[in-house]
Amino acid sequence: MRINKKTAKIAAISTAGVLLMGGGIWFAAGKLKKAEIKVYSMEELSQQMWGESNSLEGAVSSNVSQEVRLMDKQLVSQVHVQEGQEVKEGDPLLTYDMTLVSIDLEMEKLNKEQMKVKKTGLENELKNLKDDKKNMAFGNKQYKIEFLTNIEEEEPKPEEPKPEEPKPEEPETPPEQARPSGVYKRLYRDITIDKTEFPNDDAIIENAIPYSGKGTKEDPYVYVCQKGVLIQGEFLNQLAGFDASGARVRDPYYCKLEVRSENSFDGTLQAAMILDGSAIEAAVEPSTWFRTRLGKNEWEEMLPEEDVPQGELLPELPDGTGDEVPNDEIIGGYSKEELEKAIKDKEKEIKSIELDIKEADLKIKKVEQELQGETVSSTVNGIVKKVGDPAKGEVDGEPFIVVESNEGVYIKGVVSEALLEKVQPGQLVTGMAYESGTFFEAEVKEVSPYPASGYQNYGGRELTYYPFTAFIADSTGLKDNEMVNMELPAEEGSMSGMFIGKEYIRSKDGEDFVYKEGKNGKLEKQPVRTGQTFYGSVVEIKDGLTMEDHIAFPYGKKVKEGAKVKRASLAEENMF
Repeated sequence: MRINKKTAKIAAISTAGVLLMGGGIWFAAGKLKKAEIKVYSMEELSQQMWGESNSLEGAVSSNVSQEVRLMDKQLVSQVHVQEGQEVKEGDPLLTYDMTLVSIDLEMEKLNKEQMKVKKTGLENELKNLKDDKKNMAFGNKQYKIEFLTNIEEEEPKPEEPKPEEPKPEEPETPPEQARPSGVYKRLYRDITIDKTEFPNDDAIIENAIPYSGKGTKEDPYVYVCQKGVLIQGEFLNQLAGFDASGARVRDPYYCKLEVRSENSFDGTLQAAMILDGSAIEAAVEPSTWFRTRLGKNEWEEMLPEEDVPQGELLPELPDGTGDEVPNDEIIGGYSKEELEKAIKDKEKEIKSIELDIKEADLKIKKVEQELQGETVSSTVNGIVKKVGDPAKGEVDGEPFIVVESNEGVYIKGVVSEALLEKVQPGQLVTGMAYESGTFFEAEVKEVSPYPASGYQNYGGRELTYYPFTAFIADSTGLKDNEMVNMELPAEEGSMSGMFIGKEYIRSKDGEDFVYKEGKNGKLEKQPVRTGQTFYGSVVEIKDGLTMEDHIAFPYGKKVKEGAKVKRASLAEENMF
């Protein structure tokens, strides 16, 4: 009996038992049990959002109170009212002494200017580093050491196949010391064969230990040395891979000798020499010392050598044994690798100070708003019920001034931090009362700078809400204490940004994240920064994803970092 594949697929989906739905998309829970996790293109998942009205909730009240609380660390310059006094909307209640606020504003502005100057300096430094990178020739030149002898050159012979050699071994490093104790005057590889006396040393130091590197051409061993470092013959033999009999028993190493300022590992790079062990064709006398000109100029070469064995003239490395890195390869004290790192570090510094400047702008804006609030005025027509003592300030968290309305009808509600910028004094809102069905228009009179408590949004994510008061000029048909719904003016056109179904986002320990296709076709966790939630099911993505990404439905035992992914299309799945 032949079974239609399409029918079988529908049956399999039906027997899964549980269907998850979000944004009109159905998912079979059984699909999550497959070895490969399906990921969907952000191009397909993203939704277009059109300008919408923003709703506010509140209650009708014929008796509202204006509570004035004192700003932190601010002094009251003058109180303009007293208890029992009748006030009209706009009458002054108190005035602050803004001396400290003005000082704070100037300090914040000065701090911002200093950061801008620093940012300009960093940008110039970054430009110089990038210019140096363009001028640097690393990667375009090759350095190879040719170990030359004093005999006449012979005609080159055809190379014979070399027997298979063992893999390179790491140089022996004393177990008690992982890094050198200091920069080297001499590079030992066998301190037991040293029979000479060096007048400036009290004792023979350890065998040379590389500061870093792996001995390869791409990542040579690095030895930080003093100018004119001396090299022991046995050091060259081991560099070339020769054993005590002079036979090459392993692949040669590469090493790099560096001279840095103040003879410090962290000093500025001043000179460097590349040594290629493969260029040493025959073993040298192990106890012979070779002199270099690393980091020396002609004037220094004319001075007498101080650190040499008594009664012995040390030979220099034969021509071509050690090629110093040309000066144009060491620009501004950086090697190629150091220059790459310096550029990345400088870019991080610039990003960091850009964030600091944005934070300074927010602080300046906040302080300027405080200056605008030098005088606090009444927002209602009413009676002053309480006035505090300026010398004592607020007591036990109680308001400093309380004014109760004695005429008019108001709306008392709260606004979330997401809409706080849209709800300002003077803003007109339209609304409808739930019980009486009466339509009305109201003007926002006050938005408290102090958050309310005990509120959170429908999704369970905690947000900060602020109390507001709106005045209704025509209250005909409204009932006291009935609930109302209000709308802010609608935005026109489509909204810019990235919006996806809420079901694709998970939250844990205060962090929002998705699962997306990462490197090598594996699933990886990606933190995202979210914005507003629309209709309770569509979330704005502010940062963390691009339209080129592919993300997975983030639930199921198989959905975890490292799982294999398979690209899929929702449109094709919805055809069945």
